[in-house]
Amino acid sequence: MGTLVLDIETASPFEEPPENSNDTAYYEWVAVALAHSDTLDEQPDTEVLFRRGSWDDSYTIDLFERVFDWCEQRDIERLLTYNGTWFDGTHLLNWAQELDKSTNTEFQRRTEALFENHIDVALAAADEYADELWDDQDILPDWKAYDLAGIDNDSVWYDDYDFPETYLSAIDGPAVQGKHVGQVLGEQYVDNVNAGIEPTSVHQELTRLLTDYCTSDVTELIELYKTLGGPNLDDTYRRTAAQIK
Repeated sequence: MGTLVLDIETASPFEEPPENSNDTAYYEWVAVALAHSDTLDEQPDTEVLFRRGSWDDSYTIDLFERVFDWCEQRDIERLLTYNGTWFDGTHLLNWAQELDKSTNTEFQRRTEALFENHIDVALAAADEYADELWDDQDILPDWKAYDLAGIDNDSVWYDDYDFPETYLSAIDGPAVQGKHVGQVLGEQYVDNVNAGIEPTSVHQELTRLLTDYCTSDVTELIELYKTLGGPNLDDTYRRTAAQIK
C-alpha cells in the first residue's frame, strides 16, 4: 500500500481575506499537487492538476473528479499533508459540502474517505522543532522544517523563467511564495485560461513556473515524514475529516 501527498493552491479573486483568516468563503481552488509512492524509499510519481476554466462551480467539480480519478488508480495507505488540518483539508471539505448541496455529487463522502488516514506532517515538525517556533506560530513554515531536517527543497526562482518585464510587477521577492499564488499568480493563471490564451508563450511559462512550484511542495514531504519518524508518527498526528471540521 502506498503513500499519497496532497497540496492545494488557491486564489482570492473576489476579496482578499483578512490577515490570518482561513474562511473558505475567501478562497477559490486553482490547482492541486499530488505525489504517490508505493514504498517510502522510492521516488514518488507526481502530477499537478490545474483549474480548466473560470471560477464557476463546474470547474471546481472538474478538479475534484480529476483528483479522485488520479487517486483511485493507486493504492493508498495514508495521506500526507503539510498543515492540511488547517488549510487543505478544511477547504476541500467545505467546497465538497457546498457542491453536494447544489449538485448530485458525493464529494464530501469521497473527501472524508481520502482523509481517513491523513497524517499532518506539520504537526510533527512543530513538536520536533518546538524551540524554533515564534511566539505567534503554531507550525513552522515548510521551508524551515526542511532546513532543520537537513532536506534539500529548492526554491523556485523567478529569474529562471522568461516573462515580459512588467508581468510580475505586483510580486515582491525573487522566489515564488504561497502568497504570490494566492494574490497574483493563481488568478492570472485562471484569467488566462478563461480568455483562451493557453497557447501563448507567457501562459506556457506561467504554467511551467506554477507546475515547478506546486511539485516542490510535495516531492520531499515523504522524506520529511521519514526523517521525523515515518509510520511511528501515524497514531499521534493522524487527523481525520471529523477532526478537521
